[in-house]
Amino acid sequence: MVNYWFDTFKHLKSFDILPYQEVVDLYLKNQSLLDKSGKEKLGGDNERPINSDNEEIDEDGFWLGHDPRYYNVNSIGKVTQAKADVVSMDMRGLGKTWSHFIYLELPYQLFNKFQTSVHSNKDISIYRKFLTDLDKCSLEKDEVNKLVKEYDKKFENENTIQDYFGDFTKPAWRIDLDEGQYISIKENGIIYPICYNAMYSIFERGTHRSMFLAHTKSDVPIFIQYPKLNAEELDFDWEINLGSNFKSNMIMKVNVEEKSLKFYEEVL
Repeated sequence: MVNYWFDTFKHLKSFDILPYQEVVDLYLKNQSLLDKSGKEKLGGDNERPINSDNEEIDEDGFWLGHDPRYYNVNSIGKVTQAKADVVSMDMRGLGKTWSHFIYLELPYQLFNKFQTSVHSNKDISIYRKFLTDLDKCSLEKDEVNKLVKEYDKKFENENTIQDYFGDFTKPAWRIDLDEGQYISIKENGIIYPICYNAMYSIFERGTHRSMFLAHTKSDVPIFIQYPKLNAEELDFDWEINLGSNFKSNMIMKVNVEEKSLKFYEEVL
């Protein structure tokens, strides 16, 4: 089961195959719900997908030159960005190599056992212990900040990461991690499933949501492009690489007909 904030995606079952526009509309519905709920609107002006097959993009620009709209869902005084995955996502190949998404719910045990990193933090072992201690707190701002300071004092090593806006140096144990995002997911559930404009490789993004959601013992929902036009039956074994944020090279085998997922550690 997935712990969702809104009801928008709750009707879906794992292995449902949905047309592109239907999936986009679901994401944009939650974007609208965040707007109506009075959450602080931040970011750029783009609130839709893009497609480099028929519109201009800037390969070197921020979000390909289509700065996305997002909303602040942090309840402890900072900014936690909630952005509809499909917004500013390049949907190239639509109608040519793909036309549908498949929805999958991945077991939380997979992430709790095998996920070792997120995008810019290659060792989340200390942060996992922090989350366990955080679960014992009231989750009020002062108590959360107190626990963060205790961990900062205990684990003093710092690390620097670089993003589009420059270099950022923080304690290594929590770099590229946001306790506000975890609290939002723990208290309310996930807003958006993780969407991939890809068919054979995932989890180079969405790793924060997978880690936080799995820690709450909620399964992890994803959309991935279905690798046949018009949802035609697959005539090959569908294998998907789970990326570099796991203990070893993990492969997911998807059997759409039998509605089964199998996970393997690839021997290199």
